Amino acid sequence: MEGYPLVALLMLIAAALLIAEVLLPSHGVLGLGAAGCILAAIFVAARQNVWAGLALLVGVTAMTPFAWVAFVKIWPKTPIGRRLVLPPVANPPPSSTVRVGQAGVTMSELRPIGVCEFDGVRVEAHSEHGIVPPGTAVKVVALVNNRPTVRVA
Repeated sequence: MEGYPLVALLMLIAAALLIAEVLLPSHGVLGLGAAGCILAAIFVAARQNVWAGLALLVGVTAMTPFAWVAFVKIWPKTPIGRRLVLPPVANPPPSSTVRVGQAGVTMSELRPIGVCEFDGVRVEAHSEHGIVPPGTAVKVVALVNNRPTVRVA
């Protein structure tokens, strides 16, 4: 077999290998085989007609981002993808109940991170300046990444 039927056969084999890569845990071996088939199809098409090979190369290059997006959308829904990809968070953690200006007490030594208590709620906090001993009254001066930064009151 030679010519354009061989190009079509190589592209079909590449498509089948890419689908198998999505569904089977081959660690990229099937994907490499698909890439080899695509390159062989481009080479065979270029031997028949340079413009046909160039057109196939441009078409494959243009379709690669669309194939990648389809892979990213479909793969987490496959049996293997469901085992490897974490599910979306159903109930996100509540935002901090601590506000800037709120007063509290250190429960552990802040070196510079430790535990403070604000209105009965214990929260991990960051001291603004140095080490703060336990039992010290503190005040929240900033919230950075939802963690309070405290200063000795």
